[in-house]
Amino acid sequence: MEKLLQIGDLTAEKGQKVSGEYKVAGTDLTVPVTLINGVGEGKTFLLTAGVHPDEYPGIQAALELKEELQPEMIDGAVVIVPMVNYSGTVQKFGYKLPADGKNMNKVFPGSPDGSPAEKLAWAIHTDFHGVCDYNIDLHSGGEEEDMEPLIFFSMIGGEEQEKVSHAMAAQTGVTYLVRSSSSNGEYGAASTKGLPSFLLERGGQGMYDAKEKDENKRDVLAVMKYLGIYRGEVAPAAVTPVDAWPAVYLEADCDGRWFPNFTHGDKVREGQVLGVIKNWMDDTVVAEYKAPFDGVVLYYTTSLSIKKGGALVAYGKLDW
Repeated sequence: MEKLLQIGDLTAEKGQKVSGEYKVAGTDLTVPVTLINGVGEGKTFLLTAGVHPDEYPGIQAALELKEELQPEMIDGAVVIVPMVNYSGTVQKFGYKLPADGKNMNKVFPGSPDGSPAEKLAWAIHTDFHGVCDYNIDLHSGGEEEDMEPLIFFSMIGGEEQEKVSHAMAAQTGVTYLVRSSSSNGEYGAASTKGLPSFLLERGGQGMYDAKEKDENKRDVLAVMKYLGIYRGEVAPAAVTPVDAWPAVYLEADCDGRWFPNFTHGDKVREGQVLGVIKNWMDDTVVAEYKAPFDGVVLYYTTSLSIKKGGALVAYGKLDW
C-alpha cells in the first residue's frame, strides 16, 4: 500500500503535494501547511518558521520552499509550516500570539486545555512532531537583538539523537553551533518526541534580507540532502560551523542604560568587560558584565533602555 501522509484534515498520497489550512482544536486559529509526499521511500522532514512572526528571513524561506519543492524531488516526505504563528504574522503583532499575548517559544509542548498559544503548541507537538522524523525551526534575532548566524541544537533526546542533530547542523553555513537543553521551544519539544532537531538563527532586528533568506533555503536543502530526502544538488556552504560551548546568557541585574562593548562575532578574553549598565540621570556605572571565559559574542541586545531581568548578551566558549 502506498504511504499516505496525513496531518489533521490534510492528506497527500504518494507523489502528491497538498497545501491547506490546519485548524487548531478549541480555538479560532488556523495554520497554513504544505504536505509534499515524495515519489521515493524515505523519512519525513518537518520545516517550521514564524513561531516568532517578526522574524522574516525564515518565514520567506519556508514560503518559497513550499512552492519550489515538488514530489519528484523528494524521497520520503516534507511538511512545511511557514507561519506557525500565522495570526501574529498577518496582524504584525511583534513576537507574540495575538489571542493571548504569549511567546510561542516559551509554551511548548503546550496543553490541549490551555490558552490559545498552549493549544497551538500542543497541536504542533502532537499532530506534526508525531508523524515526522526530523525538524528544523527557522528564526532570527528579535527586534532588539543583533546576532551571529548560529544554531541551537537539542541535547535532551539522548546521545545518539544529539549526534544526529549536530551532524544535521554541521551541513549548514552558520558560524556557530550551540548545544541546548531547552524543551519549551518548538525544536526542544520536537526532540522530546524523538526528532533530531535544531533552531537556526539568521538575521534580526525585525528586518527582512533576501540574502539571509537564500542562505536559509540553502541550509535547509543541504540538511535534507544529507538525510537522503532531497534529490537535488546543493551549493557548498561558504562557512564551516564551529562549536561554541558552553554558552551563558547574561541578564540585567537592574534597570538603566545598556552599553555593550562588543558586537556579535567578536572574540573576547576571559575577564574583559562585555558591557555596562549606567544610571538614567548620570553616568554612574551600576552594573558591569565580564566574560567568564575566552569565547565569542553570539548575540546581544541593541537597545539603550534595559529592564531588570532583560537579556543582555549570549556568549559561547571558544578555544582560540
